[in-house]
Amino acid sequence: MKGKIKAGRIFVLAILCSLALCFTVYGNWKNEGGQWHYYDNNGQMVKNDFKKSGDTMFYLDENGNISKNCEKVIGNYLYQFDEQGKFIRSKLGTDGQPEYLEGDYALNHRQQYLNKTANPYNDDQVVQWFNATYAILTKSNSCNIRAYGGTLMLSGVEGEDGASSDAYTKEQNRKMLSSSWGVTDRASADAVLERLLESGGATGSAWDYSRAMSNLGFYYLAGYYTMDEAMNRSLEVAKTIQSTYHSWDEFISSYLAGYNAWAGREAEGRESIYKGLKGSAFNPYAVDWNLELKKTW
Repeated sequence: MKGKIKAGRIFVLAILCSLALCFTVYGNWKNEGGQWHYYDNNGQMVKNDFKKSGDTMFYLDENGNISKNCEKVIGNYLYQFDEQGKFIRSKLGTDGQPEYLEGDYALNHRQQYLNKTANPYNDDQVVQWFNATYAILTKSNSCNIRAYGGTLMLSGVEGEDGASSDAYTKEQNRKMLSSSWGVTDRASADAVLERLLESGGATGSAWDYSRAMSNLGFYYLAGYYTMDEAMNRSLEVAKTIQSTYHSWDEFISSYLAGYNAWAGREAEGRESIYKGLKGSAFNPYAVDWNLELKKTW
């Protein structure tokens, strides 16, 4: 008799566990058959609206399901939902096209706007390949990952105080190059570049090659190299990088190892930046590693 009672209890417990698995409740949220739904205080399922769970906002579609892996125009914004239901949104202009992405890791609104209006190389895959070699540093400095050297020169751009902005950019880059590298003119710029390339060739460290590429951008911004000179030399270095490594992951792995050795500490911050950039809508590493590198300027 006791055995039958015990077996009955186990059976009931199993049924309750099964029900719990298919119907879980957290506040107003209910998991029904594997789909999370939200019910208001009147017991009505919420549809076509945003609701929050913890610190994350979700959009419930016309069936009350969390929107995932899709795009939706809601109000004046284009929303892009990932596989977990998290989203980024783009404000739509009067023509119905996105003006900028909100909340993107890689680029803020101002940078996105300037890339559309003032960046001659925004869609140039070769120049973007160059930029990707030092994108971690660019992002670390809160600069523009799609601008050569991390900053756009704005002289002649309508609506911008280009002369003043460019003078400031030039001055700041000269100060940085002097304090960080001892670079004060064309000759010292050449010397530092050759030292980095020799070290990279001897050690195979992407840390040296990445700094050579970023310095070339800085040399242009500081006025030590013309754009054509900086780009031409960047092309030479980029070809060396491409023949030395086989993928962006391999290049960045070597870069992080070199940073660790140089800084004497773990490169967790820089590795985090790499992951953030890869998850961005403006992922600099989306450019093909095996892209044919040739002059496009």
